[in-house]
Amino acid sequence: MLSSALNINPNTSPPSSESLQPGSSFLLQIEKLVAGGLGLARWNGQVVFCADAIPGETVLVEIVARRRGVHYGKVLEVREAAPTRIVPVCPLVGRCGGCQLQHLRYEEQLLQKQFILQDALSRIGKLPGLYIAPVIPSLQPYGYRQVLRMGIGERRDGWFLGFFESGSQTLFPVETCFLVSEDFRQTIHQLSARLQRIPLQPRLLVNVEIRWSALEKKFILIFHGESKDEKDMARVFDACADLPDVHGWIYEPVDHLEPSRSHGLTEGSSVRGVDHLWETFGGLRLKIGFRSFMQANWSLFEVMGQTVQEWIGPTAGKRILELYAGTGALGMSLAHAGARVMGVEVNRYAVQDARQSIEVNRIKGCRLRAVSVESYLSTVQSGEYDVILLDPPRTGLRPKVLEQLGALRVPRLLYLSCDPPSLSRDVKSLCAQGYTIHRLQPFDMFPQTAHLETLVELTLSASEPYAGD
Repeated sequence: MLSSALNINPNTSPPSSESLQPGSSFLLQIEKLVAGGLGLARWNGQVVFCADAIPGETVLVEIVARRRGVHYGKVLEVREAAPTRIVPVCPLVGRCGGCQLQHLRYEEQLLQKQFILQDALSRIGKLPGLYIAPVIPSLQPYGYRQVLRMGIGERRDGWFLGFFESGSQTLFPVETCFLVSEDFRQTIHQLSARLQRIPLQPRLLVNVEIRWSALEKKFILIFHGESKDEKDMARVFDACADLPDVHGWIYEPVDHLEPSRSHGLTEGSSVRGVDHLWETFGGLRLKIGFRSFMQANWSLFEVMGQTVQEWIGPTAGKRILELYAGTGALGMSLAHAGARVMGVEVNRYAVQDARQSIEVNRIKGCRLRAVSVESYLSTVQSGEYDVILLDPPRTGLRPKVLEQLGALRVPRLLYLSCDPPSLSRDVKSLCAQGYTIHRLQPFDMFPQTAHLETLVELTLSASEPYAGD
């Protein structure tokens, strides 16, 4: 809450670390933002993290928890606001955990994300002073998402669509989301109404992933629930059969008792209509099946692909290994330009999609293996590849993979990361094994959130780090 008047009387006496207890409140000045979009403040050497704050602001913070020696608080009042503070577009900001930066002007979001990346590389990666290019903005700060997962909850009057409250597993009803387009929001409204046609049945519906193709102008709906009865699945499909522009309905059974087994997925999926979408990527047609990962900000993903090609340079005859390849968009575009590409992806469904895309686009010089990265790297000989392109999960690279990459001594690594802390840890390890950061380029794949995608080029050469143009 932004206010110039004092509505709450804070404890103004200098507290000891013991007095920073849940329920106490203090005036603090925000020093910086850290990963996750949290503001960092200090009191007598004690670190306090809080959401919805901006560097330079003076805020009244209530302490709500202490974990691992760090205090967490919530902003009760903004006493001195930063000039870059704005009123969030969405009224659910603060309750919904999806957007962390809507209270910042978009230009300031880009600067703060650049600072967060710089801070992580300096503190965690022990790489101070690196030049980081300005963050490439999203083509749209709102309405950019083509994929959205919403929880499905139960109440007395029937099913409802919603999101989880920030920091909890409590699902609350949501009627719209400004990160998707107006057409997408209309589909959410219509789907919410159709859910009322389905009789309540415990755990029949857990969540739904809504996917939209800009190429095909159509949606598919991927429902998850715990029923394995085809009649239950048909009941869900029938209720939503008249949704405009929806061409595919999928029910994917999940088992909450076995979450480690393929993310809880079980056999016995049911499909009505199509089970995939097609999108364009660098002039190619790419198939994305319902069990394959789909990029949410597709237009900026294409920009990222163009940057990868520019950094690699002349591709004819280059031997490229793409790890964590997904449906193979990046590798296929490089092979289409003349490179010889091997893609490695453990998700066999994604590999099947990629192989069909290769066939449709008549691409030569691109092969895929449905194995783990560790397994494949154990078969690679030194000198077999000129470039390795890798896009690991948010948690980063496993120690075994870092060790294998260091042993292979491939001349160039292009690392795509969606998490500055894990990127910093991995880059620190790779630099200790002889690599040098040549250049970094961040991309704002998820405006209004604290997430940041970063492309890093590492080389084995003794060249100086890239200093910008």
